[in-house]
Amino acid sequence: MERKRRRSSHVTQPTTNEKKAADMQAGDEASISCLPLEILEHIFSFLLRNDRLQAMSVCSTWKSLILKSSRLWRSQTYVFNCTLPITPKKKADLLFCVQHFGPHMQTLSIKCRHPCLYICQKMAHRFSLFLNGLKAQAITSFKVSNLGLGFTRTPALKNVSSTLAQMFARQRLKVFEMPKACWPAVDGHTVLDTVFQTSRNTLETLNINEYFFDRRLVHIDQDWFSSSLTSLTKLTKLSINLSYLTDELVISLARARRGELAYLSLWVKLHFSYTAPVIHDSWIYLTKACPDMEVEFKIESWSSKPSELIPAILDSTLPVRRLKLQISHSFGPLPRPAYQMEIVLDHVTKYYGERLESFKLKFNIEEFIDQSLLMLVRDCPRLIKVKITAAYRSSRTARTVDKIVTERRQSHLNNKSPPNKKVCTDKNSVDNTSRLEDPMEGPSGLKGASQ
Repeated sequence: MERKRRRSSHVTQPTTNEKKAADMQAGDEASISCLPLEILEHIFSFLLRNDRLQAMSVCSTWKSLILKSSRLWRSQTYVFNCTLPITPKKKADLLFCVQHFGPHMQTLSIKCRHPCLYICQKMAHRFSLFLNGLKAQAITSFKVSNLGLGFTRTPALKNVSSTLAQMFARQRLKVFEMPKACWPAVDGHTVLDTVFQTSRNTLETLNINEYFFDRRLVHIDQDWFSSSLTSLTKLTKLSINLSYLTDELVISLARARRGELAYLSLWVKLHFSYTAPVIHDSWIYLTKACPDMEVEFKIESWSSKPSELIPAILDSTLPVRRLKLQISHSFGPLPRPAYQMEIVLDHVTKYYGERLESFKLKFNIEEFIDQSLLMLVRDCPRLIKVKITAAYRSSRTARTVDKIVTERRQSHLNNKSPPNKKVCTDKNSVDNTSRLEDPMEGPSGLKGASQ
């Protein structure tokens, strides 16, 4: 009898390994299923959109948390590529996202990718599909880059502009950015006027570089544009084509935003000839009214005379801190003339040397600028961000520029620790961009999410 009891006790008693396995299993279950919802929400906030959607199929608790969490969907970025086909599944996945998570969105960014600028007719249809499904209630920041509607057919344009106008009539925006949208005059006017009217007392950032297709506002009421722009009571950051401005508008803007305009970005495209629409005295008036204003210039030139046109645009009184120049071959018969870029660089050094912090130059012409470039870098003590794509007479030029700016950047980092400073002087260098999700590309992970 005693022997049987020993056998039974030996059989029912778990081994040490079994105890360890049971304890580990219990610990795993406790570490996942017993976490507070706030901790789970914080973990999900680090996941990409498709990963969050995939997590919805794990269990009903996760699905409910992800669907109802406003924190997870407060800021969203979408990428549209007009070269990718829209399958029924991708269309359904996109509509699922914008319908279920649109009410939570506060910051919405859309990046459009085209194989070639100004020839796309597909993006308007994809953008319209997105907008028609979007149920937005609390968007305060709306950013769309490189929409490129220039050659889009009229019905699609009407649909997009009317849908945007209806949406913006219910939103009070703080940020509105639509660079390179290339709207035709009438449709672009409809959208922009709604933004001006509804967000007059809330809009802080306005980016309308290349907003209109003709770039000259020849079909736009200048009085409407001037009165609408100067009526924005909170505007602190403005990015705009220089051709949209006039002397009267600059002076009116100075009076309306006296001491409040902190950032001004001017976009210029030079072709065969160009006449600056704003004179020197108007810029003086603006800089005196807004003494703390930072100015950025972005100039693209296909002119054969950049040495004459660019210095005329880069007014000596403007406090330019960031400058980007892209000089390409002009359209015309061969042989092409000398571009004399050293004149442009000497002008930048002379008038912007004390303030210039960022300088980017893309000079796709076999003309050597070594001496002027070295002088610019040496004589601009605050210049800590440089990117040069150009031909050098000597390979030492690139190394010297890199050495000067790197040492200056290290000294600046030790004193002020500015974020994300970089130096790039390699001729074939390419910027690395952050990886973004494309709702029209790749698996969305919606399997089981809507069940």
